[in-house]
Amino acid sequence: MALTPVTQQSTLAKISTDPIRNFKFHVKIYHPGLQDKYPQLGFMSVSGLSVTTDVVVYRQGGHNTTTQKMPGQSDFAPITLSRGLIPGDSNIYAWLQQIFQVIQGTGGTDGSKEFRSTMDIMLVDHPVTTTKAAVKAAWRVYNCWPTSIAFGDLDAGANGVELQQITLAHEGFDFKIASKGGNGPGGGVSFA
Repeated sequence: MALTPVTQQSTLAKISTDPIRNFKFHVKIYHPGLQDKYPQLGFMSVSGLSVTTDVVVYRQGGHNTTTQKMPGQSDFAPITLSRGLIPGDSNIYAWLQQIFQVIQGTGGTDGSKEFRSTMDIMLVDHPVTTTKAAVKAAWRVYNCWPTSIAFGDLDAGANGVELQQITLAHEGFDFKIASKGGNGPGGGVSFA
């Protein structure tokens, strides 16, 4: 069997074949109080975009040497968002306080009892090859709400930024990725 020679031209990387970078992204939370003031929030990192399906193992008479497997319940991991602490920005903490008000039966800050939100995480094209960067991948997270907020350690001897992390429980997500060759304007994805 003869091998086909690979030419140098066919092995050169191109922008259209580069993987999507993970450092240029936007987060949009559709929640009263957050959505109006911050149409897109800047976070340093997003982690926990995963789903795991349990395996149900069973045995069947006549098949004594192997087990059968079928899917069980699926569970979505909590999502953690990290960013620097910004003076004057208390809306994310107010979202967590809204849960306390709902638990106590007094409603949210605006009298509403709805603390769950939809969130979009959009991975933006890089390098920017058009006047408007296209969204190359997107996750829409459903019914998310904060389960915890954590602040970084305070250290007078450190030279760093004070961080806050918010962890969100949710009930699942959709995922979309741009088609191959979708590098021009309109070559992105959306959940419109």
